[in-house]
Amino acid sequence: LERLQSDNGGVYPESIAFTLWGTDNIKTYGESLAQVLQLVGVRPVPDSLGRVNKLELIPLEELGRPRVDTVVSCSGVFRDLFINQMNLLDRGIKMAAEADEPLEMNFVRKHALEQAEELGVSLRDAATRVFSNAA
Repeated sequence: LERLQSDNGGVYPESIAFTLWGTDNIKTYGESLAQVLQLVGVRPVPDSLGRVNKLELIPLEELGRPRVDTVVSCSGVFRDLFINQMNLLDRGIKMAAEADEPLEMNFVRKHALEQAEELGVSLRDAATRVFSNAA
């Protein structure tokens, strides 16, 4: 992200796309999931057993940069093996879209609001950013 900012004259990218692969996620213990969550500016909240079922927004003051709108395309293997993680990503992105924050600091919200108006759908529907092919 810092390199993209540097290459773009100090301006953060508003959107980034990811492809998530099942075997890559296994080999890296979810590193790509963590990257998506960090770009959007949400963090996992583990329960008492260390399982992650909740997320929380990282405050903009702590994040220190805008939330980046992140579109995720998941492979079929990822979809089949990690449906709960796909749901977690979807919830995190929608949390960011629904956050009442300045649009210049929340590109997820900025783009979802634009799409909601253009398509005549709810903000929540317009904030859909996690996709895969049909099972």
